[in-house]
Amino acid sequence: MSEVVAIPQAVKYIIGRQLRQAKIISDSRFALMSLSSVHERRVIINEIKDNTREYLGDIQLIWIRAHRGLEGNERADQLAKMTSTKDHADFSFCPSRIQIKNAARREILEAWQQR
Repeated sequence: MSEVVAIPQAVKYIIGRQLRQAKIISDSRFALMSLSSVHERRVIINEIKDNTREYLGDIQLIWIRAHRGLEGNERADQLAKMTSTKDHADFSFCPSRIQIKNAARREILEAWQQR
């Protein structure tokens, strides 16, 4: 999931620098498949799609195999490992639909048992 969080940061960087052409290279097939999905419900994925669509420059998303010695990818993996040891995250996600449903069920059950 860290690549899904890193991609919007890369898009913001590209847009902020007004680069005419840029390539975002990722070894996360999951992240890139999510971005190509037509029926995506996750907010973060749809924000990435909207930002890349609205931008006038050319942003290409490219998949590469992991651990093939590509310097930039190896560096990104090192940075991702460093952040995984942090005590807290610099971002938060909205609860998923399943988490919301489960919380609602618990509350309904609790209310039912207390009547």
